[in-house]
Amino acid sequence: MKLTSILKPIAVVSAAAMVIGAAGCSDTSWSFKTSNKTLTNGEWIYYTYSAYSSAISKVEEDNYDGKDIATRTIEDKTGEKWIEDEAKKTAGAHLTVEKLVADYKVEIDEAEIKTYQSQYQHYYEMAKDFYEKLGVSETSFMDINVRYPYASNKLFEYIYSEEGPKAVKSDEIKKYFTDNYTDYYYISYPLTNTDDDGNTTDLDSDSIDKAKIVLSECADLFNEGKSIEDVEAKYKEGFETTSVPSSSNCAVLEDTTIGDDLKKEISALSEKSATVKTIDKVMYVFYKGDINAKAEKLDDKENADVTKGDVLYKMKNEEYKQYLEDEQAKLQFDTNEACLSKYPVSRTISIVTAD
Repeated sequence: MKLTSILKPIAVVSAAAMVIGAAGCSDTSWSFKTSNKTLTNGEWIYYTYSAYSSAISKVEEDNYDGKDIATRTIEDKTGEKWIEDEAKKTAGAHLTVEKLVADYKVEIDEAEIKTYQSQYQHYYEMAKDFYEKLGVSETSFMDINVRYPYASNKLFEYIYSEEGPKAVKSDEIKKYFTDNYTDYYYISYPLTNTDDDGNTTDLDSDSIDKAKIVLSECADLFNEGKSIEDVEAKYKEGFETTSVPSSSNCAVLEDTTIGDDLKKEISALSEKSATVKTIDKVMYVFYKGDINAKAEKLDDKENADVTKGDVLYKMKNEEYKQYLEDEQAKLQFDTNEACLSKYPVSRTISIVTAD
């Protein structure tokens, strides 16, 4: 598992009921707990800070400093109440994942977690003074940002594995992939020049004709079954350059950030075919690859553009989110009101907005 895949939990439950048991107690070192997991006071503080950041994003105001967020209205609540509720929801989501990991006996590799923690440590170090002022220790930070998403990913993998309670077979993943993904590649060649002053002028007719000839030759190579390497060699030769302005991907086309006009041209192509089109003064070579050939590489983690795990995530992440919400709605846990009283949302806002 790559570190980048654990920086966020696979799903964050954003709306679920919480059943809270009062636990009057002078020990403020913990905030919420079940028989499987205890969240520290630092984790509660971190979740209030995270919720504060979410609340700020909901205020559509330039250069907003957040100082009066507590009295703003957010989704029919005061900002302070919204932040508190959001922090509690996120804490409940955390506890839910840990409970399900324990219930299903999902294997958690502590050595692997330590490796990720060592790679992620610099994120804490970069803002150590701030986190210490808030009251968020490195241990609490790592539990939220490394262990929790790692556990969520492992839970997801188990639930939808071929031995899991919501098993997805390999053939189902491949079918979803071939039905929904597109393998594409394109080269873009601008038909304009921009000078040092930012002025843009159209290429002359000879340059445009040359571009059409070279790009058509590139498209012809694709249609003859030649490789991308062959096509790029032709481009470099034709334009006497060492670089090719290209882009490639294997993805659900609708989810990509390329323009709608580009999506339309790629969608219209037959597999293993290429064409040349001009869109908004840019000439393109578009190529659609063989999605079935890509499907055969899904198990090859070293060479696959998309892995089976990537496709499974695309297939089941929304379902997984809903499953966690449903489980969180049933979750029973203890709340340490003494901790929440000692570290209220108002304290977090005060520290974050201090000049």
